[in-house]
Amino acid sequence: MEREAQKRGNKGAILRLAKSENRAYQLRLLEAYPLCQICEKQQSIECHHVRYGRFGADKDDSKQIAVCRECHQWCHAHKQESIEKYEEVADENWQRFGDC
Repeated sequence: MEREAQKRGNKGAILRLAKSENRAYQLRLLEAYPLCQICEKQQSIECHHVRYGRFGADKDDSKQIAVCRECHQWCHAHKQESIEKYEEVADENWQRFGDC
């Protein structure tokens, strides 16, 4: 697997996967969590990067959750709150499925 770790100041390293590896990881998450990991009601149709910078800068591919469109929009509108609530869930996802 082609993985690139970059430093994120004192916050540690971020993980960038090759595009094909990231897509494989996302498909695994969507398969494992057919319902949104936030509301648990709607179908998961996309993955949200819990940690991301402006315009995708410093996007950490190891910190993703499977979400419905409505919850994905909520995450982007409430960035800090979504990090606080769902970063641990994203870390658990990576521990479980990060070997894809």
